[in-house]
Amino acid sequence: MTKRFKTVKASIVTGIVLVSVIVAVLPTTSAGFIFNLQSVVTVSWAGAEAGKPVVPRGELRILTLNITYYVTKGFFGAGMLQAYSGKQIVITIEITETPSWCTANIAQGTIAAIVVPGGKYYASTTLTLQVADDAPAYGLGSIKVKATAQAGGLIKGYENDFTLSFIPDYKPLIKPSLLETNTKEIGPMDTATFPINIQNLGNARTIVYLNVVSVPKDWVAIVTSQVTLEEGSDSSATAYLVVKPQKGFGYHDDQKTITISLQPVKADDSTKKGEITYETVLVQSRGFSTPGFEAITFIGALAILFIIMTCIRKRKK
Repeated sequence: MTKRFKTVKASIVTGIVLVSVIVAVLPTTSAGFIFNLQSVVTVSWAGAEAGKPVVPRGELRILTLNITYYVTKGFFGAGMLQAYSGKQIVITIEITETPSWCTANIAQGTIAAIVVPGGKYYASTTLTLQVADDAPAYGLGSIKVKATAQAGGLIKGYENDFTLSFIPDYKPLIKPSLLETNTKEIGPMDTATFPINIQNLGNARTIVYLNVVSVPKDWVAIVTSQVTLEEGSDSSATAYLVVKPQKGFGYHDDQKTITISLQPVKADDSTKKGEITYETVLVQSRGFSTPGFEAITFIGALAILFIIMTCIRKRKK
């Protein structure tokens, strides 16, 4: 038993010496070719946050980058890899490309990985992501990340690019403005018209629904029911609010407010709705309201009848 143990021990020592001699004699590149120790790095993001669309501007999304490091080996590399167990390998992670409407940063771009023979080393860092208002809603966005592992002894270095994809969310955002004024003075028999310009500040084709939500009693207010805005901040449309005051007979000096609501909705997906905004106008109705043609005819008929009756009475006397 002792003799066999001594034989095995001698073989191991001889093997180590032989390997050492080979490493010492051969150039590093040749030795590396024999053992073929190669670093490998993978980068990915996962989890619920990674799959959610990113809301433009208002949201700063923080994502976790998962980094995996391991070393592959050739036929003669098992023993040599074992000799590098626990060795630190510096890995750098950097962003090389982003869309023009996106900004991204990595919290910590340098990681000290450890060689685990026959296994993998896991690490993570965080990436912050923010998209601008003009990010295309539900269009595919991508960030290119380069991972570099430095060489260590006979372990070859590594460099590769990874593409991480994400989706910008729809941001329903409009900017309504009254083109002329929000106050008008008219006569009780007149009509006030308010043009309303609506600009699309969102990132997709949008339909804006308008409704009258507050109108004084006996007044009439009608607004354009909907307008369509194409994608882009230079896209706008004009809606009209028409107000008719009460016109009862007599003198009027009324000052009333009318309120309308505006709600943006994604044109090809009515479930994607934005916040409701409101616009208010002030109308002053001042002046004398005369009866209509029918009332004048009726009063005229009564007058004629009164004159006829008076004449008949005078003749009888």
